[in-house]
Amino acid sequence: MFTRKDIITAYERLGSIRAVARELSLHRRTVSRYVNEAMALKDAPDADFTAYLKSEPQYKRNSTRPRRVMTDAVHAMIDGFLRENEAKRSRGDRKLCMKAQDIHAALLKAGYMVSYPSVTKYIQKKHKSAQCESECFVRQVYQPGVVCEFDWGEFHLTIDSRRMKVYIAVFTLAYSNRRMAFLFFHQDTRAFLESHRMCFDIFTGVPHVMTYDNMRVAVKSFVGGKQPTDALLRLKHTYGFSHRFCNIRSGNEKGHVERSVEVVRRKAFCERDSFETLEEANKWLYNKCMNMNMEALSPSTADIVRRGEEDLAAMLPLKDTVAAFDLRDAKVDKYGTVVLGGAHYSVPDSLVGRKVSIHEYASSIEVYNGRTKVAKHEKTPINGWKLDMMHYLRTFTAKPGSVAGSAALQYAEPEIRELYLDHFADNPTGFIALLKLVQDNGLTLEDLNAAHIMLDESGINPGMQGAFEQLLLPEKPIMPASTIGSGADEIERHAVDTLHQLTELMNNI
Repeated sequence: MFTRKDIITAYERLGSIRAVARELSLHRRTVSRYVNEAMALKDAPDADFTAYLKSEPQYKRNSTRPRRVMTDAVHAMIDGFLRENEAKRSRGDRKLCMKAQDIHAALLKAGYMVSYPSVTKYIQKKHKSAQCESECFVRQVYQPGVVCEFDWGEFHLTIDSRRMKVYIAVFTLAYSNRRMAFLFFHQDTRAFLESHRMCFDIFTGVPHVMTYDNMRVAVKSFVGGKQPTDALLRLKHTYGFSHRFCNIRSGNEKGHVERSVEVVRRKAFCERDSFETLEEANKWLYNKCMNMNMEALSPSTADIVRRGEEDLAAMLPLKDTVAAFDLRDAKVDKYGTVVLGGAHYSVPDSLVGRKVSIHEYASSIEVYNGRTKVAKHEKTPINGWKLDMMHYLRTFTAKPGSVAGSAALQYAEPEIRELYLDHFADNPTGFIALLKLVQDNGLTLEDLNAAHIMLDESGINPGMQGAFEQLLLPEKPIMPASTIGSGADEIERHAVDTLHQLTELMNNI
């Protein structure tokens, strides 16, 4: 920035106002004004001329000009809204407070043609004057295995072609920044218990201190100090850790996990957000978390592997596990299902009319007949049917014609429906016999799907009699004792031999 002395000196050297303006990149009116003022003081005492050259330039300010838009009336109206917001916060209605855009809309409705930036600037100025001083954050130093932070997050995924809200429970070890997360359809007590059980099983240990914010599944009451819920007390009694709560609306006191929810959510699902089941989404999330725990994402996680091992080694021993389910009894209806939360879940049809016990977890249910587990289903977040074809084999054997229009076939995996419609639509008895073959030999529908794919790729008609039997139950074991440890080449050679046998069988028909 140029002073008056610089301008006058340049003028005395160049003798031209335009030349001075070009050289100093100033407007010629500015140069002309300073030169004229200096010329007027040429005959004044040297002291006055020197004082002029040393003095700061004077600028015209319009501070006395009355405000035309942000008037006192507008200020008073905004102040009134801000006082109402404070009253709402004091009685716990923080979510009902007016935002800046709501205040701006109210001003426009009242006839004040004020811009939105003007409103936000005034509100920010009021907040700064009220705070007086900025908050100071104290950096923490953590010891291995001591602190683990927990929090919830929420977002939307496509599950079974339906867009729905899911909740993510995130655990972060403060020392190493190692993370683990799980997905649920509900943010309830069962999910709270089950997430801890699964996390501690993966860690094979228990952190000394768990840190929570003021979530309803952890804090029962604020009267007389924060009181933990029965669920949190169960966890503490079972695993032996202690707990700490953050101050109200101070999730930053946890330090890590507020950021962890955002990091895990973005890293895990920015590439893929559509899954057939919640179980599939959880497997995807587990693999993503394990990958994140093995790579440095920032300078603070440069040695995450070593610090993670130190974290796990310093934890409390895992001596017990919490029962993270609700127990209830139910009667099997005429459709061979039990009803839970408006949804029907199938059980073996031999149990129609009997009472069974249901273990309801956060994401699944298990059905017991006495002490025998007879069914397991992933829970559905909406009313509907979860049916297993294998549960209805006795009825299908007696009524083979009912297979084609059955709800069990409609709700079965797409591969099973495709197998039936392409190769057994005219032979439901053969399809039922195939399912019984799978059940009687301890196989699964996944094994059946794998055999179906292998037959299709080999050009063998899966509907041919004996094709599945030959592939699923060959005369020699699929993995003879002599081939154990022989590696993938021997397994592939054996599969090829089996297909050759099937080809010979097809040629002899």
